[in-house]
Amino acid sequence: MRGHKQPALMLVRAAMLWAAFSSVSGAAVQEPDAQTCLRADYSPAVIPAFGHVQPLPYSADETACWLDVQKAHGGDWTLLDVREVGVSERTPLSGTVAMSLASLADRKYLRDQPLVLVGTGVDLRVLTRSCMALRQQGFARLRVLLGGARSWHRTRGVDMLTPQEVWLGGIDGQWRIVSVGLQADQVASLPIPPEITLSASVEGATLQHAILDTEKAKPSEPPHQWLVVASDDMAQQAVLVRWQQTVQVKESLPVAWLSGGWSDYRAYLDQQQHSAAHAGRALPSSCGS
Repeated sequence: MRGHKQPALMLVRAAMLWAAFSSVSGAAVQEPDAQTCLRADYSPAVIPAFGHVQPLPYSADETACWLDVQKAHGGDWTLLDVREVGVSERTPLSGTVAMSLASLADRKYLRDQPLVLVGTGVDLRVLTRSCMALRQQGFARLRVLLGGARSWHRTRGVDMLTPQEVWLGGIDGQWRIVSVGLQADQVASLPIPPEITLSASVEGATLQHAILDTEKAKPSEPPHQWLVVASDDMAQQAVLVRWQQTVQVKESLPVAWLSGGWSDYRAYLDQQQHSAAHAGRALPSSCGS
């Protein structure tokens, strides 16, 4: 008899467990909007604002560290590629010597040499401050290449910038922006306000004339460069094609293009906002803790 009761008891218990599980899961299905139980002292995430920034100015001593790419090509300079090791290995720069920036101070035999630091192009403030510090240590002829690897490598190819490069360069005030077909809310999220606003259907020649006319009225000063921003990747590519069909490179100023357009830039900002809002925050405690 005992042997027959034990399986029956196990079946009863299994049925009770299944009933309990079904009631819990059923409640979860019936109440999808039920709020998560959080501690009273757990504050919601604060999303930092991204948009126009006010770049910090450079002093006369800082700008004295800069060197234009034309002078770098024409002078007897030793160019040091101080980008991160992985970057310099993937995209080596001809005519440069790869070297970590941190190791330069220990190489006293280079103090009297005409050296130029070549960075990514959007690390100008970091390299400028490093140049100032190294000059105080005896590297009197040290300079920083304006535009970094992008200006050194620039040929007839297209100068495409990642959203991160646009943001970092915007903090340093490196861009003069041309807005192509952007709405007001899209313009508001750019690092600086655009100087030129054009329609999405603008022709390449019209874009060129707008840049040249604005440049004539207000010439660019280092380290500024023109940057074209359209609404998304398709619009960006369409403008670029029209530009290449009608504009001769030798007749135009250096122009950079935002890879992926504004939509990719906004996605990058959203990602940074999320990371910044949750950095250093503990996970919410469960109910009853």
